[in-house]
Amino acid sequence: MQEVLILSLGAGLVFSLAALFDKFALENKMANGHAYFFLQLTTAMIFFPILSTLIFGFEIPSLPAAILIFLSTIAANIGFWLYFSLVRDYDLSSIGPLTQTKLLFTIPLAFFVLKEFYGYEAIILMGLILVGAIFTTYSKSFSLKALLLDNRLLFLALIMGVSWALSDLPVKMVAGEISSSSFITWRYLFSVPVLLVFGFFMFKGKTKKTFFKDLKKTLPFSLTSTIFVFTGTFLLFTSYALSYTITSALVLSQAIFVFIIAFVISKVKSRLIDERHSNKVYLVRLAGVLLIISSIYFLMNGNLVL
Repeated sequence: MQEVLILSLGAGLVFSLAALFDKFALENKMANGHAYFFLQLTTAMIFFPILSTLIFGFEIPSLPAAILIFLSTIAANIGFWLYFSLVRDYDLSSIGPLTQTKLLFTIPLAFFVLKEFYGYEAIILMGLILVGAIFTTYSKSFSLKALLLDNRLLFLALIMGVSWALSDLPVKMVAGEISSSSFITWRYLFSVPVLLVFGFFMFKGKTKKTFFKDLKKTLPFSLTSTIFVFTGTFLLFTSYALSYTITSALVLSQAIFVFIIAFVISKVKSRLIDERHSNKVYLVRLAGVLLIISSIYFLMNGNLVL
């Protein structure tokens, strides 16, 4: 499981860098979440297959595997669409904790579909990692009461979590047949019809206007984010092939890296991203970081997942 730990932490690190570039782009370059979704999907759709094929080669999956990858593509893009929709309609402090809900569905899916089960102690520790990740998204404006009373926000966030959990499940299911790099290639090749469908129904009005108006100034950040996401996705999918459940928990370490990097940036270049908070907020987030680190330590050193 040491390989899973290294791969998951590596994925968490590069995903945190991608998240910070996305945050900066959404705050300063292209404020429309749906427009940014189309830009991200387009750049990934173009560059992921090219990079993956040049570096790792090209494989053709069997029909059953291709169907699973296609379903994975649909689920992933539904999740990202909902995420950027929430970014557009709600404060980031409200949706931050809800982006972690994927793990709630990963554990039962892994048990019933993949027959992965590491015992109740491991589940408790993974739950603590989830709690820690939620703590790292805490902000002064966050209100648990308001969150629980907003049925639309909760419903969309839960659908987002289910979509992301389902989108990654096929990675383990086809691991013996096709490599992680080829899975990435085919997922984004299959994104072409998904993009066309989304574009037909959604790429209009303000979204379309903002996309073309802000395209030039946003593209460098989108491309940089795409490279980080490509690297993180490769590491993540390689780890999924070893353990879908444990990887899903360990990749929440992304919260640690986001906390550290954002804190440093806020002190050195505070105008780059809006991450200036009170001491109370930093203490709660630090508590979340320490909870994640200690839970990962006991999970990986307690002979629970060997």
